[in-house]
Amino acid sequence: MKIISTPKKLPFIKTYFNKELKQLIPSNHVMVLLDEHKKLFYKFDNSESTFDFNSFEKAVATEHIPKSVGGWTLCVQRFEVITRRKYYMALCIKEPYPIAKSFCDLLQLLAKEAVDANINRLIINNNEQFTFAIMNSTHFGVMAVNSKGEIIYANDHACRTVNIRRRDLLKIPVQDLVTRWDYAVQAIQDGEIIHNDDWVFTTPEDSIRFNVSISAINNAKQNQIGYVITFRLIEKVYQLVNKYTGMQARYSFDDIIGKSKMLMQTVAYAKTISNSPSTILIEGESGTGKEVFAQSIHNASNRKHNSFVAINCAALPENLIESELFGYDDGAYTGAKKGGHPGKFELANHGTIFLDEIGDMELNMQVKLLRAIQESSVTRIGGDKNIPIDVRIIAATNKNLLEEVGKGNFRMDLFYRLSVIPLRIPSLRERKDDIPVLIRLFLNQKSAMLHKDMPMLEYDALQKLLDYDWPGNVRELENYVEQLVNFGGDISLDSFKNIKAKNQPHSEDLVSQQTQLNLPLAEMEKHYILSVLKANNNNMSKTATILNISRNTLYLKVKKYTKA
Repeated sequence: MKIISTPKKLPFIKTYFNKELKQLIPSNHVMVLLDEHKKLFYKFDNSESTFDFNSFEKAVATEHIPKSVGGWTLCVQRFEVITRRKYYMALCIKEPYPIAKSFCDLLQLLAKEAVDANINRLIINNNEQFTFAIMNSTHFGVMAVNSKGEIIYANDHACRTVNIRRRDLLKIPVQDLVTRWDYAVQAIQDGEIIHNDDWVFTTPEDSIRFNVSISAINNAKQNQIGYVITFRLIEKVYQLVNKYTGMQARYSFDDIIGKSKMLMQTVAYAKTISNSPSTILIEGESGTGKEVFAQSIHNASNRKHNSFVAINCAALPENLIESELFGYDDGAYTGAKKGGHPGKFELANHGTIFLDEIGDMELNMQVKLLRAIQESSVTRIGGDKNIPIDVRIIAATNKNLLEEVGKGNFRMDLFYRLSVIPLRIPSLRERKDDIPVLIRLFLNQKSAMLHKDMPMLEYDALQKLLDYDWPGNVRELENYVEQLVNFGGDISLDSFKNIKAKNQPHSEDLVSQQTQLNLPLAEMEKHYILSVLKANNNNMSKTATILNISRNTLYLKVKKYTKA
């Protein structure tokens, strides 16, 4: 028996025929495989005498293939495989043609099935490789766990995140890695959904918090055969949340407009302290741009790719500021969100937290803030676990905190914790050289925003703006320019100051406002709406604009409160 083959084409055919089909081919048989051009690429010679392959090749090369060659019966069959390529099988035997054709049909069928099965196997292998490539391209961890609690698959990101090699990770029982795994199994069996929950993984090196989803894996008969776990670092989720909720710094030092020497010195100093991890206390009057400086410092630091989270300490009532800063756990109080809620410190982890109006924080809250700064960790309301945080703190105030310390309104130890690096922002009256530049900027911005022509300023009007002290600083100047654009330049500085004076509460009004703080919310709203209406001589349109509500809403509220 002589086997002659060219293994470059369909190499698995050689193995298949040698192991399987040669058992079917008796003596005095020669089997040949031809490619689409009728070129011989596989020979199986089981003849007892020398077969004349030269005569065979000439015979099959003709358009009409003869049924015999050199005393041998010749049968040639064409077949196609999945790739739609055409192949030919030739059988030469010392038997009548019908027997040769039947035998050749059988071999042709078996060969085609072998080819198709092999190609299907290749497709399946390619699909598996494609699936693995997809799983490894994801930016979150994926693990598959069987019903015995054995990890049977982990993608590359999962291995990197828990810092365990795949071969070692697959040896770890899932309950040793995922805390509360028994609870997860029971919860899924009870029909609960585990989606975007806060869980802890325990690795040989550390305990790591993840955002986790766990789902059951069912077979074709809907029998549960395992679980799939997807997870990502909780900090990555917070960064994503911050990105789409505006908790990112928008301003940089390029956005600070001005050329005065005092401002340039302040900016240069702020740049030098940007990369320091130490706490910064920004002091300055209202409207000087303290948050612009805070965001610029963040964007010039090595934390610029992480979150910038701002909170106004004066805007939140005492009973809410703790949960806003430190978060709360599931069931911390009635109405608490299921699963708990992270606080601003957690959201700002590896980034910057900006505590605006820190001088207005209540004393009991100052104690808790001081503890968080000292320990670099927070504890959620209703929780008992310390959560480590790596946060750069920038605080700001329009008060003199040392004076507040002397009055007993601010803790001295917290003051020194916050003012490691002090930064004072100059008022606008201290840098009047910047006023013309700012006016030009605001005129361009407001005219574009309001779709109005830019008004021209006479020299005398500009001189009055330069002579004015601007107690509201840059914010007040911007407000005036916007009014100027709205009225086509037909509003003087004196008119602007008169309007502002009318809208400012008198000292007796401030005392009245302090007493109102003890009133119910509805009473406070009633008093405020009616007082604004009275200050504007019962002008409903102007009052609605100031209150930022519609005229219809204002009419309904006035009608309600005047009847009461």
